Amino acid sequence: ARRHTSSTAPDLSKKEFKKEKERLTTELHLLIQLRNEQRDHLIDFKESSNYNRTKPTQKKNPFYEQLRSTKDQVLSSVYKLEMGIIEAQENIQELNKWIDYFTNLHSQLLMEKNLKMSITQNQKNKEVQIDWALIEKYLVALNLNGQTGADQQP
Repeated sequence: ARRHTSSTAPDLSKKEFKKEKERLTTELHLLIQLRNEQRDHLIDFKESSNYNRTKPTQKKNPFYEQLRSTKDQVLSSVYKLEMGIIEAQENIQELNKWIDYFTNLHSQLLMEKNLKMSITQNQKNKEVQIDWALIEKYLVALNLNGQTGADQQP
């Protein structure tokens, strides 16, 4: 529809005024109809799946990207620490096994040493007893010899 400018002259006749009013009313109805059709098309376009596919990609927030990067670094550090803890626990278990082994070995060596010392002490005690028995025998023999010699001298 082509627009016509209405004349602003006050001397329009009633017929011309009526025609102009009808023309403007018709033009207004056409414009409203066109507007409504375009609005309906826009609503249909927004609701269709094509609207979602044709959305322009949003720029990513740099703070979000930095936060995501920091999160990835923290998770990586946590994973490394967990692996380190597991490895340390395995090492501690292995060291505890060695500690138990050497503690038992030390106890066995101390028992053997004490047993050897006890055996050696018993052997020495027996040797000393034998020596004392011999000394006692010699003293008794000397004493007997000394008494008989003393009996003979007066």
